[in-house]
Amino acid sequence: MKIEFVPINYANLNDCTILAKWFNDPELNYLISPNFYPGELPYVSAEYISQSNIHPKNEKFAYFIVADNNVIGDVNIIANPEYLTKFDGFSSWLGITIGEKEYHGYGIGKQAMNFIEEVARDLGFTRMELGVFSFNKRAIEFYKKLGYKHITKVPNFTYYEGSWYDDLRFEKYL
Repeated sequence: MKIEFVPINYANLNDCTILAKWFNDPELNYLISPNFYPGELPYVSAEYISQSNIHPKNEKFAYFIVADNNVIGDVNIIANPEYLTKFDGFSSWLGITIGEKEYHGYGIGKQAMNFIEEVARDLGFTRMELGVFSFNKRAIEFYKKLGYKHITKVPNFTYYEGSWYDDLRFEKYL
């Protein structure tokens, strides 16, 4: 399977429509976005994704994950956002989604992580941080296998299926 990484253009509504599809997928949305209130996550439009990312507060480097010419996910880093647990000027926040479920379990996530870690190093970052909801056991094990270390938790961070769950923070020095 040929894997490529293509920059996301947030000014292009077609790119944002692909992302919105995953943000609105009921099997994925609770893994991607925190839910700060009991009830359903709100609908996310392509226009909202575009407007939220065209002029970001922090620089963002975002790529579609393309497998055999099919867009199947995205991976990104954000430079030194305010929600990092350590502000050293050399950290980035990581986000990854394999949005097309039929591509789960093929090692694509690992390839995407290797790619984005290399991008981060090339940009001068020395540390990556991420958050994963405590109910997402599969992702927790994935990050641990890649060398990410648990550093703290944000209690009762997201609402899912009738309960509040923590956001577990992980880091890796590059």
